[in-house]
Amino acid sequence: MMNEILIIARKELLSVVRERRVLFTTLVLPIVIMPLLMFGPILLFGNAARQTQESVQKVGVVGVPAEVLEQLRKAKVEPIEIANPQEAVQNREVLAALVFEKGTFTIYGRLSGGATQSALVVEKVQGALRAYKDRLVTQELQNRGIGTDILEPFRLETKDASREQERAAGLFAFLIPYFLVVFIQTGGMPVAVDATAGEKEKGTLEALLAAPVPLVQILLGKGLAVFVMSLLSTLAAITGLLLGGGVLRSLFATQLQAVQNGENAAQLGGALALDPLGYLSMIVTAVLFALLVIAIMISLGLYARSFKEAQSYMSPLMLVMIIPILFLQFSDFIKLQDWYFALPFVGVVLSLDAIVKGSATATLLSLTWVSTLVFAGLALYLAYRNFQREDVVFRN
Repeated sequence: MMNEILIIARKELLSVVRERRVLFTTLVLPIVIMPLLMFGPILLFGNAARQTQESVQKVGVVGVPAEVLEQLRKAKVEPIEIANPQEAVQNREVLAALVFEKGTFTIYGRLSGGATQSALVVEKVQGALRAYKDRLVTQELQNRGIGTDILEPFRLETKDASREQERAAGLFAFLIPYFLVVFIQTGGMPVAVDATAGEKEKGTLEALLAAPVPLVQILLGKGLAVFVMSLLSTLAAITGLLLGGGVLRSLFATQLQAVQNGENAAQLGGALALDPLGYLSMIVTAVLFALLVIAIMISLGLYARSFKEAQSYMSPLMLVMIIPILFLQFSDFIKLQDWYFALPFVGVVLSLDAIVKGSATATLLSLTWVSTLVFAGLALYLAYRNFQREDVVFRN
């Protein structure tokens, strides 16, 4: 029995492995893209922000006192008199604008759409105004014979109480489960589609079903081939995480240090800081999830009439798996119940997130593993039933 399963799996793997693009997207791309995603945006934005702070930008002004203009120049901002501040900023004639009217300073900037150079210049202007305000307050206190200590009656200190693993994961902790889930599907999808809808188009599926091999062995052989590619893609993604967290973090330590102005930025891009049991838990979770996704993809691929139709069925599956990732971003505002970890897809994402942050427990992982195994078994049974139905197998 095992020999026939391995023969079928080998046939499916060879038919896909011959495509260099599949090998690149499955093995090379995860290793390359994970470090770039972890550190690329940080380094690019950090350098751009530092250059903005060090260079001089034009800022429109209307009715601004001379003392404030001098403070703006000290903050490396070149004030320019303009007529319409809002229109000037919208047309990008200036990066920001400052208006003083009736005792109120109003700052205009392009603040929508995430991080922008205009937002960085607005911060410059705000810093200059704060410095001007502090100087006025200090002068007034001195005129009244009051010391400036009254402005700071106590010291405030904030310390990060997060677990070591959560601090190491950094700002991209939620992206690690996302990419693991994505690479599990993208790694196995080419084999799953080619082994089902692809064989329908080539006319080889009928010959395979006519061979003296039980349907369950055919299903397991195809599933094994998909599993191998999914596992290789997942391991490549984990390798990319380790590479990004170790090698590249060491190579760009100086640049990362400069991004946070002297603070410890070595962990800014995110990295895995797990013990061997944590890595093992991550692999087990990924493997069980791969079994579930593989069974679903084989069922969808077998139902499809053509290769393109099968791909159109796989795309919504990706969207379904992204929904738990969106839920994960707001999980800190929700009181998580244990039964959440037993939900399909959701439980896997929550468990991966807990493993990365070092908060996973044996109970929660067991709930995810058992439920995922049950759902995978049901999906595998559905795939087996589809293989038995002629109206599905010969649907064209």
